[in-house]
Amino acid sequence: MEFTARLNRVLMSSESSSGGESDTNSTTPSTQEGSSGESVHGNAEVLSESAASAEMITSLQSQVAEITSKYSEANDKMYRIAADFENSRKRWEKEKGDLKSYCISEFARDLLPVIDSFDKAMTVIEQLTLNVDTEEGKQVASIVEGVQLVSKVMADTLKKHGVEKLPGKGEPFNPNFHNAIAKTVDATLQQEVVVDEFVSGYRIGERILRTAMVRVASPD
Repeated sequence: MEFTARLNRVLMSSESSSGGESDTNSTTPSTQEGSSGESVHGNAEVLSESAASAEMITSLQSQVAEITSKYSEANDKMYRIAADFENSRKRWEKEKGDLKSYCISEFARDLLPVIDSFDKAMTVIEQLTLNVDTEEGKQVASIVEGVQLVSKVMADTLKKHGVEKLPGKGEPFNPNFHNAIAKTVDATLQQEVVVDEFVSGYRIGERILRTAMVRVASPD
C-alpha cells in the first residue's frame, strides 16, 4: 500500500511538470504576438502624426500664399490710388493756373489801351527839350518824371503777373508775334526785320494778348 501511494505521488508530480511545460510553451507565442502588436501600433501612431504634420504644413503654406496674394493686390491698389491722386493734383494745378492766366489775360487785355496811352506819352516825352531853369520847365519836368514812374510801375506789375511785351523793333519778323501793316525793301538784309513798331504786342505765358502792328523790311 505504501508503495502504491508513492507511485501515485510520482505520477502526479510528472503530470504536473508536463502540464507546466505545456503552459509555458503555450504562453510564449502569445507574449511575442503582444510585443509585435505594440510595435505595429506605435509605428501607426508615428505615421499618423507625420501625416497630420504634413497636412498642417500644406495648410499653412496655402494660407501664406493667400495672404501674400492679398497683400500684393492691396499694394497694387494703393499705388493706383496714389497715381490717380497725383494725376488729379497735377490736373487741378494746371486748371488753376489756366484759370488764373485767363483772368489776368482778360484784365490785361482791357488794360492795353491805357498802356498804349502811356507808351505814346513816353514817346512824346523823349522828344521834348525841357528848360529846367525856368519855373514852367521845372513843372513840366516834374510831370514827366511822374509819368515815367507810373509807366515803370505799371510795366513791373504786368511783368510780375506774367504779361510781357513781344519782341519789336530790330527783331526778326515773326508772323506769330507781328502784324505787318507796312513793308519796305532793304537789299542789305538777309531776312525780314521789324523796322518800326506802331502798336506794341503783348503776351501772357504762351498766350498772345495782342500782336504788334509793325513795318517790316525785307531783302526783296
